[in-house]
Amino acid sequence: MSETKNRSAVVGIDKFYYAVLEKDTENEVSYGEMVRVPYVQNVNIETEQEIAKAYGDNTVAEMAVSTGVATVEFQFHSIPLEDRVTLLGLEEKNGIIVQRSQVNPPYVAVVLEKTKADGSVELVGLTKGMFTLPPTEASTKEDTLEFGSDTISGEFSARVFDDVSQMFAHVEKDDEGKREEFLKEVFQKQEQEETP
Repeated sequence: MSETKNRSAVVGIDKFYYAVLEKDTENEVSYGEMVRVPYVQNVNIETEQEIAKAYGDNTVAEMAVSTGVATVEFQFHSIPLEDRVTLLGLEEKNGIIVQRSQVNPPYVAVVLEKTKADGSVELVGLTKGMFTLPPTEASTKEDTLEFGSDTISGEFSARVFDDVSQMFAHVEKDDEGKREEFLKEVFQKQEQEETP
């Protein structure tokens, strides 16, 4: 029996989650607590690919695709300082955030929802990557008010455990079961807790 393809267009993005990768071996993978960062505004995910060609008899004899890392950029209304500390490998000392000369960000997994016009969503999950320090930008207030935003960039690859780098799923409106199953698959959890 064939399923009907969902042809509804993407109209927004919502529900960005991350979890720190604690262990990634051939035998097991584990992540810390799943954390939600609200108010994601824009996302750009680009996976490096190159087509290699072998030639013979003055023509292309064979082609193969080489896939590299996925570069990502996420823009938020604001990224809370506590989440920047975790995602960027910063330190907190007596209420002051410290950036050392050598920053060591943790590996993380991320999930976000691309909302569609019909109320369904496309879930996107990246299983293992890290973020880099963003630029610090701000401008003075003028006659009209303009909100700033925070942007964070990184690179993602496949985890060792199962060689999975990205996951996708279409979830119909109100299908919480499928959404939870997707989160469990990306974050390898039996039960998920949402942290605002």
